[in-house]
Amino acid sequence: MTSTLGNALKRRATAWASQLTILAKFYAPEHLKAHIHSKVESKDEGTYIIRTTVDRSANSLEKYGTADARAQEYGSGLRARRGTKKKYTIRPKNGKVLAFHWEVAEANPERFSFAKDGRVLLPSVQHPGIQAANEGKGYIGPAQTEIRKRGKVELSVDVKNAILSDLRTSFGRKGK
Repeated sequence: MTSTLGNALKRRATAWASQLTILAKFYAPEHLKAHIHSKVESKDEGTYIIRTTVDRSANSLEKYGTADARAQEYGSGLRARRGTKKKYTIRPKNGKVLAFHWEVAEANPERFSFAKDGRVLLPSVQHPGIQAANEGKGYIGPAQTEIRKRGKVELSVDVKNAILSDLRTSFGRKGK
């Protein structure tokens, strides 16, 4: 599509991709912000897809695990907005026990074993999951919602101008 309309659509999609990245970073937890990117892909002639992703292979995300970007968008475990809602088991990666400070264990010391530094020792835990970022709304979804609102207004103007330009060109008139 070499018309003014096709070019206008691609420019608008590129602008929205940039705005989508900015908004998603605004809504995202701090540790994800630097890793959020959007790009425009051409699907068919005149059809564009904007993909927003988080580079989960980034070294700074190692602390949180590769599933954290998804959990921050949709929640996890019992708090998941997608998938099965259930607790999930966490086991130690190295060693035989998990060791951490836990108020429940500290309030009931007779029921638990403790390390010398006061951390409870457990072979595994049943984690209830986390709520999605942004008060459970996620960070990419709210950004997409905002872009859709803007899109209805901006696209109407761009399409109107592109169609008028294509009509002027087809009748041999120059634009204003």
